[in-house]
Amino acid sequence: MKAAYSITIDGSPVTSVFDPVLESLSLTDSDGGKSDTLDIVLNDSYGQLKLPRVGAAITAAIWWEEVPAFSVAGAVTFSGKTDEPKSHGSRGAGMGLTISAKSADLVGKGKQKLNKQLDNTTFGKAAQQWGQLAGYQVQVDSSLASIQRAYWAMHNESFLNWGRRIAAEIGATFKVAHPEAVFVPRNSGASASGQPLAPLAIVRPGNLISWDVTPTIGHGVYANSRAHYYDPKAALWKAVSLPTGLSNAQADFVSTFKSASQAHAQNKAQSAADESARKTGAGSFEIYGDPRALSQNNCTVAGARAGVDGSYRIKTAHHHYSRGGWSTSVDCEQPQGSAGTDSRT
Repeated sequence: MKAAYSITIDGSPVTSVFDPVLESLSLTDSDGGKSDTLDIVLNDSYGQLKLPRVGAAITAAIWWEEVPAFSVAGAVTFSGKTDEPKSHGSRGAGMGLTISAKSADLVGKGKQKLNKQLDNTTFGKAAQQWGQLAGYQVQVDSSLASIQRAYWAMHNESFLNWGRRIAAEIGATFKVAHPEAVFVPRNSGASASGQPLAPLAIVRPGNLISWDVTPTIGHGVYANSRAHYYDPKAALWKAVSLPTGLSNAQADFVSTFKSASQAHAQNKAQSAADESARKTGAGSFEIYGDPRALSQNNCTVAGARAGVDGSYRIKTAHHHYSRGGWSTSVDCEQPQGSAGTDSRT
């Protein structure tokens, strides 16, 4: 197996420039709520490398030049803006320089706090209008775009913070890769672009290197999810309660903040119920580099042991390239199928 990589800055290919001093390249793909990241570690033995400027457009990719039978063709990619160059060194270890980047534009208007309100409109229209003010082209899945509210508001918060807050309310994943921002259903199994993801198989013996898994967790699960709202016609506080479908849970999750309407409460209760289903187990698997390891995707584990084998949803994927090759570590949750159960007598 031979892994390869590429880097472009401001649209210009620079792989050959980085190659003599590159020590490692790491891509982290998260399932929303925070930026994807890129870290490039360079050998700066004599302090010969010029500090990179913040805010440069950068893309990177990792792939296999020779694809073995257990892997697939394709590349894992990153697109964003450079941020926080770091110099490090010591007497015994020499000097190095790390170029970091994030998928969100942290020097742009996305972090500027705004006070905005829209009345009697859909989420899709609000997200696209306010995203445009922040310099983002917003795509909203059709199942989310049609959500109607009497008002949408940004209360002294940035577009990036508003996107994270609203995504948690309506059961969405919010991802940014400047200049694009995307809202997709939280547990849809679709990528941030809305396209279906190719399933990932993790097999021992095969591509599995190591694992560290807690396949069943109790503290994050609930039997029902409740959200309260005020009914002005009845002059009463009412609640929307939805079952999570988790048979081993007894307590109910109750939303801390009141909702503006019954529809608003329905969205919050459903989002919390979906999130509870993701918290029934957690763990990580290290495998040979695989571009199918993406956040939101499902992975199927076989050959580890009873109770661990089964399906999981990927929360975060870490791809690491170095001279030694390409490895991938996936942080998983929401065990499904046989995962989390041991039926042996």
